[in-house]
Amino acid sequence: MRKLVGPFLIGLGTFLVVAAVLAQVWAPGQVERTPLDTDNTTYLSGEAEVAGDPTPVLAFSTNRIDSDVSDDDVAVWAASLCVVRDEDDIDGCVDAEDPEGRLISAEVEAFATDRRTALTVVNDGYLPPDTPQTEGLQNKWPFGAEKKTYPVWDGLVGEAIDATYEGVEEIDGLETYHYVAAVDADDVEVLDGIQGSYAATTDYYVEPRTGAIIRQVVHQERVGDGVGKLLEMDLAFTDDQVADNVDEANSNVASLRLIETVVPIVGYAAGTLALLAGIAILVLGRRRATA
Repeated sequence: MRKLVGPFLIGLGTFLVVAAVLAQVWAPGQVERTPLDTDNTTYLSGEAEVAGDPTPVLAFSTNRIDSDVSDDDVAVWAASLCVVRDEDDIDGCVDAEDPEGRLISAEVEAFATDRRTALTVVNDGYLPPDTPQTEGLQNKWPFGAEKKTYPVWDGLVGEAIDATYEGVEEIDGLETYHYVAAVDADDVEVLDGIQGSYAATTDYYVEPRTGAIIRQVVHQERVGDGVGKLLEMDLAFTDDQVADNVDEANSNVASLRLIETVVPIVGYAAGTLALLAGIAILVLGRRRATA
C-alpha cells in the first residue's frame, strides 16, 4: 500500500499544479469572452418633452448576438432602441401606426465587436456590404476595464465620442467605474429629414471585471433648425433593471474569481504539498529498503 501512496500523491500533485497553470494562463482567454448566446432586453424609464409636450417615457433596448455568423473572436450584434410614451400600461415597443401615437423613436443597428475588448471591428466578412461601419464601444466595456478614457459609439453624430473615467461608485454593494460621455454637435439629422443641433450626456456605471454596464443615465436634447426644441429627454435604467444587473454581475464575478484566482491558489498549494509528500514517501521507502 505504501508503495502506491507515493506515486499517487505525485500524480495528484502534478494534476493539481497543471490545473492551476491552465486556470491562470489559458482559462482567462477562454472565459473572458462575450457569450454567443447573449440575447437580452434592458428597460429604462424617465421623462421627456416632445415638441413642447411633457410625458413620462419608457425605453426598451435589445441586444442579440447572431451566433450563426459570429466566431471565436467576433460577436455580430442586432440591436434596437425603442422609446415610447408611458401610457395605458404599455409594456413594449409599438410601431409608427400605433393609434395612440405613443412611439417617440425607434432605431435599429447592426455591428460586430471583439468578444474580449468589446471594441467594434471592421464589418467586412461579418455584416452585409451596405451596413454602416461603426466604431468604439457599443453595449459593454472590455473585460478588465481600466480607469481611462474609452471611445463610445453615438449613432446620431455617426462617430465615437470620449467616455472619460470619473471615479469609483458603489451600487448596491457592487463597485463600479463611472464614465461620462458628452457630445454637443450642430448640423446633425436630429429626426428623419430634419437637421439641427444635438446635445447629450451619458453616465455609465461599469463593473470593471466583466465590463458589464450596471447603470446608465442619459440626458438628451434635440433642436431642429428653424423649428425649435423637438425633444428633451432624461432616461435611466429602471431600479429593477439595476438590481438584476447587480445580481448577474456578482454571479459572473464570482465565477471568474473561482476560475482565475481560487483554482490557481488551491492548485498550487495543494499540488505542491501532494508532490512533496509523495516524493518524501518514495525517498523514505527507498532508504528503508536499503537499510
